[in-house]
Amino acid sequence: MSAELERVLETGRLAESEGNVREALVRYQAAVKLAADDARPRLRLGTLCHRIRDYTRAREALEEASRIDPNDAEVAFRLGLTCDALGDRESARAAYTRTMMLAPSSWQTWYLIGRDHRHLGHAEVARLAYARALDMAPDEPEILAEMGTLLWETGRRDEAYPLLEHAVKRCPVDPGLALQLGLADLERGDLTAAQRLLTGAKHLDPSDRRIDLALQELSLRKRNPRKHRRAA
Repeated sequence: MSAELERVLETGRLAESEGNVREALVRYQAAVKLAADDARPRLRLGTLCHRIRDYTRAREALEEASRIDPNDAEVAFRLGLTCDALGDRESARAAYTRTMMLAPSSWQTWYLIGRDHRHLGHAEVARLAYARALDMAPDEPEILAEMGTLLWETGRRDEAYPLLEHAVKRCPVDPGLALQLGLADLERGDLTAAQRLLTGAKHLDPSDRRIDLALQELSLRKRNPRKHRRAA
């Protein structure tokens, strides 16, 4: 990787970590133009597009990355997530299978194992798999969110909340992560924090009906705080 490409990617990563979606997109697109035969800029661009829910664009970037480097497990994993989001289950399964074949001991594989067991209702097996993934990748937003929401749903909220919080800090551009943490704050009764997070999520994705419903619930609680405190 050239020094110029590394510099452009680093400025993109910095912009993304600060929540500056527009600047991050500009930088990653510039990196793609600098490296016609390098999968990494396309991986970064595709991952960001997925997180901001531009799934069609994400798939284009990740498929191009996969053509350049078909043996990159991270590319296969991200492509699988994007195909899943688009409802293309067959392509998603193929990408996930490739991920597990390329990197059978990776955090991505443990994430997928955990998610499969969670869907089957095997909460404890899922938790153990997610824990293995977190040991390997303690700052990955996807695994932080998966473990956090699982723990929250199973009543282990004191353990769950720091994970949800860390996921948002690591990835401030993802409206889904902000929504999850905002809902957690709403249930904890921290309406100020919930307002900040849910408003931020709405800004990131104005079309998400779940965010609208959460904001409506927040409005109700602000108007009737005593009623909701007694109900809790």
